Amino acid sequence: MEFLSDRLVLSPVEERDLAFYRRFLLNPALTRWLPVNEPCTEAEVRLHHTRRLGHWDRHGFGTWILRSVETGESVGYCGLEHVGDTSFVDLRYGLLKGAQGQGLALEAGRAVLSRGFRDLGLQRIYGASMHENIASVALLLALGMRLDAHFDLYGTNLFNASVDAKVFFKTL
Repeated sequence: MEFLSDRLVLSPVEERDLAFYRRFLLNPALTRWLPVNEPCTEAEVRLHHTRRLGHWDRHGFGTWILRSVETGESVGYCGLEHVGDTSFVDLRYGLLKGAQGQGLALEAGRAVLSRGFRDLGLQRIYGASMHENIASVALLLALGMRLDAHFDLYGTNLFNASVDAKVFFKTL
């Protein structure tokens, strides 16, 4: 299930990735853009990690940890997960500070959406971001996503968007 992009190794979340989630979810500069909007507790980090593992077990897909091809270091995550118990599958992503601004989120997003459409046969993939997170909104737009009024499971205060395979593959 592991696969490569130009600069990243994308590996399904494993037990060993709890340390990565601690680095990410305990960091206030990173969690400010997540629905929690503040650093997680240790218990919340463990629960988040357990849920990522569980999604893989239940659905056969989920979130990948992004590792640098060059260094092997974990630099972020990107994946596709069901939103709660709905049929909506959305793109989830985040990068550690040192990996931001290098185009890695776009590279990972393209790789993961390609997997979702080609290998999983998804018809539409969704994404959401806080409007104030300009980089995240720009990423969703670069992946071909556009506002989608039917996708508001996270609340109307977000940029809720989606893309279908035909539109996405035109962006490559």
